[in-house]
Amino acid sequence: MKSFEKELRRRIVINSFYAAGMGITVIVAFILKAFVWGRLDTLDSWDIGILAGLLFGSWITAALRIARLRKALKDPETLEALHIAAQDERNRMIALKTGRAAIRLFLLLLALSAVVASLINQTVFLTIAVTLITLLCLYFLLSAYYSRKI
Repeated sequence: MKSFEKELRRRIVINSFYAAGMGITVIVAFILKAFVWGRLDTLDSWDIGILAGLLFGSWITAALRIARLRKALKDPETLEALHIAAQDERNRMIALKTGRAAIRLFLLLLALSAVVASLINQTVFLTIAVTLITLLCLYFLLSAYYSRKI
């Protein structure tokens, strides 16, 4: 159980770095948008709303995860329930099958959108094609890595 507590503490640190990293990234993007690439009268555009949504969304999700993990570290019953849920084979299998189906569906939809984009705009097509190729390379590299590791 001590190793699981260490894992939860590690997750708290990772979530804290995630929230801080997203905050810094969005604030830098906001500053660049407002003062370097644009003017102050462009602050009412939709991209500022997206930046604010990314910032607050990442902060809220990280804060909720951190609060849940801290609560589990303080309460032995919650810690035990979280440990059982994390080690449950059924939950692991569901996550594995969900991830596998999601990545395959995402690759299919990305390929279809590349075909459609090729008929509309070459820049959008090339962006989607590079994204698709990068994702496929990453998929095959991770597949090769885990097939040797496991």
